[in-house]
Amino acid sequence: MRALPVIAVALLLLCSAVVGATGGLAGSPTNGAAGTAPLGGTGTAPALEPSTHVAQTGDASLQQINVLDVPPRSVERWGIEQQYVDLGPALGLSANATTDHLQTRAMVERVESANTTAERRERLETALQDLEARVDDLDERQTTAVAAYGRGEASARELLVTLVRVSIAAEELNDRRNRIEELAADTRGFDVDRGRLASIGNQLSAFRGPVRAHAAAVLRGEADPHRFYLATGPRSVTVSTVLDDTYLREAYRGDLRNGAGDAIELEVALDIVAASYPVIWNTTREQTQVFGGGETYPVRIGHSRGDLTAFVDSDARVVYAEHQRRPLASMVADQRAEGTGDGVRLVVNQTYPGGPAQVRVVDSVTGDPIDATVSLAIETGDATRLGTTGDDGVLWTLSPYRRYTVTVEAQGESAEAVVEPGAPPRVDREPRADDNATPTPTPPLVADSADADVYHR
Repeated sequence: MRALPVIAVALLLLCSAVVGATGGLAGSPTNGAAGTAPLGGTGTAPALEPSTHVAQTGDASLQQINVLDVPPRSVERWGIEQQYVDLGPALGLSANATTDHLQTRAMVERVESANTTAERRERLETALQDLEARVDDLDERQTTAVAAYGRGEASARELLVTLVRVSIAAEELNDRRNRIEELAADTRGFDVDRGRLASIGNQLSAFRGPVRAHAAAVLRGEADPHRFYLATGPRSVTVSTVLDDTYLREAYRGDLRNGAGDAIELEVALDIVAASYPVIWNTTREQTQVFGGGETYPVRIGHSRGDLTAFVDSDARVVYAEHQRRPLASMVADQRAEGTGDGVRLVVNQTYPGGPAQVRVVDSVTGDPIDATVSLAIETGDATRLGTTGDDGVLWTLSPYRRYTVTVEAQGESAEAVVEPGAPPRVDREPRADDNATPTPTPPLVADSADADVYHR
């Protein structure tokens, strides 16, 4: 089985819930070249469950998992682009990271060089205010880039580079936040609001997702070229990727974020996530972490079908950003398109726009897998060669936003199938209790392997 390298620009068991009081989210776990961070935590808080019951109906492993997404009527632009390493952006990424790092060092030296304790406290407060302003600037920088892409004034590559730069800057700013916390602890009479520091770290974490991490590796030449899909709307962007045997996804809905709320109880954040992702909540969960403080509450759940980090706005009380990692074997493809040629049978198992699509080619008589060349055309556009299925006859790619045609060629024969993109199982802006009690049933599982047919009917 081959996973086409693509980035698209979508039994109740709880072992523990870990509450991060001030540290913020230390960075979501990433796949591939970016490394992997553990889901586990070191906190000792008791296990938490949502106060609102989330009913279990049917087998949660057979249901599609909700995704945060740009609303269909709000999508301003989308596209699929092949991207390669580029010396210009790569050097720019390194230069920006170096500049931010030097600014952090300068801040530390300025605080430590204060002549009096009062002066040190004043410089610390200034550094903290400057940091908060930089976080706001990052959000505005991303919003400006998304709007420019939506108006057709920026290319997909330019938007992707900006998203990566924002992610790299967020990482350095989080390091600066940590240094400020350390300096504050060593400063007599300076009582920094720990919730204030936590809020900064939590907001920065929303910009540091797995797709951006892998995109950075591609731009720097540390990973193979990928095709990128981006979908944008007002203050919103969705990106995702198929990387090896894993589906990665990020979404950021700035239009849902108020960013000026007071602290909320941790159980409230859990309630919101449980209602937004009922299938995940009803799935076996190995670890649940809640990072409290300020206006943003990241909730990270490691579950039997992958892991989720959902970012809750404490004022709007909705999920406004998400990072998801899903093994391809855990995906539910509830749409199928087929085509048959002379001796060749093509099956496309489709999830939703921006989600993974499984292309399978077999001998129409024996059912044996066939190594075939796969091409894809969006609506009436020209076909683009995606790759080959390999010895197992399977290739994974990502679904475009519009109807598309898959064509395969093997053994001198060809077959094609027209695929409707469908719609993702979107997180509701305001999840309703009755939705939680009646999840849409999904047909029984056909096979467990990522190499096998994932269509459920």
